[in-house]
Amino acid sequence: MTRGNKKRRIERLKSALIVLLSGSAVFLLMRTQAAIVSTEDSGTAYQAEAENSASTESPGATARPLRMAAAIQRGGEVVRYGVQYDQESTDSLYQQSYSLLVEALSSASQPYAVSETEFRQALSTAPGLYFDWQGEIPVAVLNGWLSVDNQTLTGTVRRMVLTAVEGQVLLYYWDESADQGWGCASDVISSSRLNEAVGALQENGTVFAFEAEELGVLAPYTMVQAQTPVPVVYSASNPITSEERRQALQEQLGFPENSISYPAAGEYVIRSRNDTLHIAEDGHVAYEAAAEGSDRYRLPGTGVYEAVEGCRRLAQQTLGQNSGEAALYLISAKENGEENWVVEFGYSLNGAQVRIGEEGWAARFVVEQGQITEFQLWFRSYTDSGTTSVVLPVRQALAAMETKGHEGEELLLVYLDGGGEGLVSASWAAARALDTGR
Repeated sequence: MTRGNKKRRIERLKSALIVLLSGSAVFLLMRTQAAIVSTEDSGTAYQAEAENSASTESPGATARPLRMAAAIQRGGEVVRYGVQYDQESTDSLYQQSYSLLVEALSSASQPYAVSETEFRQALSTAPGLYFDWQGEIPVAVLNGWLSVDNQTLTGTVRRMVLTAVEGQVLLYYWDESADQGWGCASDVISSSRLNEAVGALQENGTVFAFEAEELGVLAPYTMVQAQTPVPVVYSASNPITSEERRQALQEQLGFPENSISYPAAGEYVIRSRNDTLHIAEDGHVAYEAAAEGSDRYRLPGTGVYEAVEGCRRLAQQTLGQNSGEAALYLISAKENGEENWVVEFGYSLNGAQVRIGEEGWAARFVVEQGQITEFQLWFRSYTDSGTTSVVLPVRQALAAMETKGHEGEELLLVYLDGGGEGLVSASWAAARALDTGR
């Protein structure tokens, strides 16, 4: 695609954003060291061993949600405390409820199908905790990241609810890919513990769209708060522009200094044992395994957890170490044939998604039979500019959504990054418009 076409595509995405006024690390779990790759060049094995590799966020840190809510009983009324677009507050609530989530998943019984009505009822029942990861996470991956050894639950999860009914703690989750809800009991957690976890929180007027008639134009699980967010404006840049950084990245990815390398149009091309690495001047990095096969990025297994965790490690030790104030989150892991996966990660800034260029993701991997055979990485670094932007309250955005034909869609605060050097600010956007460019 030509640069002009890309620019027009980005402009279409920008036009899809509902810009209503101009521009609208806490809780890090333990840091670990882990291998990125294992390969051989000139008879020498390359392994980013723990004692030599860069420090990496633990899997548990990647499992933190981007938004949360708590349903609280106040007399005869159920009220709610919710947090979104504020990663510090979200992490604080997650830290308080982390052990409950782990215990619920560890003790989950055989799941049963639930209707959307039942799922909504669970969201509105106190005491309750709501987790929203924004991406679609395979349950096996979430369990692995949280060190949960229970294979009872299957499918994918974006939204999960812990609630209590007649003294019994129940776990509900919605599988977006199958459009099906599931529920199960947990016999380990007492309802009193769940009540203690949320009891001290103060109501802040958070509701879900399905609970308020005036919000009916929105997707039912859009979380709306009384206060309008005041998003930070960030300075965005490419962190691997220097020759020194490029060479360091080349070696970090397992391509030794003596690899064949040469400049091409807007990029450097590095070849080693017929594997190819492209490092573009705009911060885009692509890898292609040799046509005859390669064991450069061999994973310890062929399951979805091994695939996603191997990709997460590589993404975190490359993008994550250079992204400034942005964090990585899992967008999706989709099966593409037996034991083959396409895994995508995105950047988030203070709990809001970042969409880069026309693709949107920060990293995309192809995994085949326990081997990473392709990947693309967008290197971006974000720094707080010291200023904020202004967006209109959600209720005043509804008319704009209806005008643009986005009824029934989720409204999101999103940073759109065209990939150049400069400032990026957040704007309201309809979720589907980000994918279609409408």
